Amino acid sequence: MSSSTVAPAPPLDRAQDLCAELFDALWIEDVAGFRSRSALGAGHLRARVRPDGWRDGFRLASAARFETASTRAELDASALLALVLDGLPDLPQAIRARTLAEMTRIGDELPMREAWIDTLLTETHPDDSIVWERLAAWRDRPFHPLSRSRHGLDRAQVLAYGTEAGRFFALSWCALARDHLACAPDAGHPEPATAILDPQQHTLLGQEMARRGLAASHVALPIHPWQAAHVLPKPFGPELGDGRIVALDFRGPLVAATSSLRTVAFPARPGLHLKLPLDVRTLGVRRLLPPQSLHNGLHGAGLLAAGLARDPWLCRSVALADETAFWHFAERDGDLFAERPALLGCALRHIPEGGAAVIPLASLAVAPRGGVPPAARAVTGDAPDLADLFSEIAGLVLGTVLRSACLGFVPELHGQNALLAFGAGRPCRLILRDHDTVRCVPDWLVESGLTVPAYLITDPHRNSLLLPRPDELLAYAQTLAIDVALRAIAEAFAAAGTGFTLDAGRRILVATVRGVLAEADAPSARKALVAACLLDRPTAPFKEVLTPLLAASTLTTSMPSRLGRAANPLVLGGRS
Repeated sequence: MSSSTVAPAPPLDRAQDLCAELFDALWIEDVAGFRSRSALGAGHLRARVRPDGWRDGFRLASAARFETASTRAELDASALLALVLDGLPDLPQAIRARTLAEMTRIGDELPMREAWIDTLLTETHPDDSIVWERLAAWRDRPFHPLSRSRHGLDRAQVLAYGTEAGRFFALSWCALARDHLACAPDAGHPEPATAILDPQQHTLLGQEMARRGLAASHVALPIHPWQAAHVLPKPFGPELGDGRIVALDFRGPLVAATSSLRTVAFPARPGLHLKLPLDVRTLGVRRLLPPQSLHNGLHGAGLLAAGLARDPWLCRSVALADETAFWHFAERDGDLFAERPALLGCALRHIPEGGAAVIPLASLAVAPRGGVPPAARAVTGDAPDLADLFSEIAGLVLGTVLRSACLGFVPELHGQNALLAFGAGRPCRLILRDHDTVRCVPDWLVESGLTVPAYLITDPHRNSLLLPRPDELLAYAQTLAIDVALRAIAEAFAAAGTGFTLDAGRRILVATVRGVLAEADAPSARKALVAACLLDRPTAPFKEVLTPLLAASTLTTSMPSRLGRAANPLVLGGRS
């Protein structure tokens, strides 16, 4: 990298912020030799950088420019990405075009996103869970430069169905023949309508089913309206043609997207969510609803419940969303791994309610207008002590993930999968949702007296649920809980201008890890291994996202990623 200058920099605007996020990912993953080479093609990249603050290294501080012998041009994110991809001569053209199109689209939508900010911020209230979901979606997955891409939705559809816009829309419905319906073993409801609809709506739906002669032979299923219009007609043409699936006229109730886009919340039913297949691509993933993931969620929830019961602190401090009810299309041969069952179905989620304000962890990392994140102000007051708040959040997150790890399992604890319940202005409980990726080390589970979950695994070679080594398990705690969720909050707090710094945040995390392990009731050898992985090793795992995305010729329902290594942020000492 040529002529990089280290200096303080003015605040970045939205376009520069997007470029900085891309720069950081390219740098740490060294895509096409971005960090290690001194030139890009026929020219040089000149950039003003600053010390990272989180780990050894540098981050972009202001606009970057590309210089050749005869030209000089400032780079936006799309231009920077194009230059780097040109340094990968073996990259297939289709992947290059796909990647550039997603980055260009994100940049083009920045003005539209900007227009939503003031309306969003005037609506913040501790009890309005949909507003916090919108804020949690603002960065989507922090540190993933392509996370805000919604491939498959045009601008009008992003406005209608996107989380940040916060629009309400009505569900579509179809009637599915009962002999093509599969459901969870303990769904608790005979059909989705009984759980979702109020009495008047249920009567209207029942009247249509009866009028069309479907009441005895079919079950009504909700469908995301985009999925109903753009996806279902082709794969389910035979069933739509012979009446095994019937599109219904009934619409409702009104819903709004949560931070995960395919999961919707009900403004009239706080605490109730509905997960639906939505064949839109985000994070390089098709947002379907595979039956094997639904069944794995049951097994994951069972392991979480059993593990929480073994530890009084976990039992007191952690709660689980109820995700036991789901329904989906069933092939005649019962193949759970076929594609069509992942395209038509739904799952219910009930968030535990206890009178406290409940917000996604990720919303605490978002401050669209700068200053203290709105979520922090809403639940703790206008001038919170960010060091104290970060310490309490870290205590809940690391207490959960490290005590679980000592038992042999780790929930997927990134900022969207975890909710914080606040009482008297302080975080008092962590609520976990999306239980289909609870990872574990079978040997440690057995030694802890826990049952190894009977996960449905499609590809044993890519299995990340049953892990052979404890350090592989801890890598998910290090990457998701620390290097994504807590880092994002620490960076937002550090940018608030109240005196909190990333260095202070890292020291709080180190002290919290030590405190949790000192109190945990676990074998000393296990606690020593956890401490060594998190605090002693000079490098730590980090989740590469761009390199595996560029290597993925076919996108599936799993986010392309792999573990790399970088300087360990929890090893205190000198920083660049």
